[in-house]
Amino acid sequence: MRRSLFGALLGASFGDCGRGWPRQLGTAVCSADGFACRSGGNELITNVTATDGAALTVTVIDPKQRVMAVYHVDRGTGEITPKSVRNLTWDLQMIEFNSGSPLPQDIRNGLKR
Repeated sequence: MRRSLFGALLGASFGDCGRGWPRQLGTAVCSADGFACRSGGNELITNVTATDGAALTVTVIDPKQRVMAVYHVDRGTGEITPKSVRNLTWDLQMIEFNSGSPLPQDIRNGLKR
């Protein structure tokens, strides 16, 4: 039961994407590992990150609405927990943002010398 639920969840996340090789089905293009799919046009982009012993992290990006959502999927129960949803519109309008050194301004200043 758990395997079928888990399989159905991943299948729903990937749409027509398969595992094992890059391929294109209709307008969906998938990575070689089967964990990332992008459909043509303004359709959803999905990515699944699997870390040993941790919940699966499913990232869904809607390029049309410029929104990103992150979910954790419990491997044992299949329970989906929303972790974060963010509208990227304002993020993408920042000129620069960097939380560590060197800052973009420091690099620019160094190149001007």
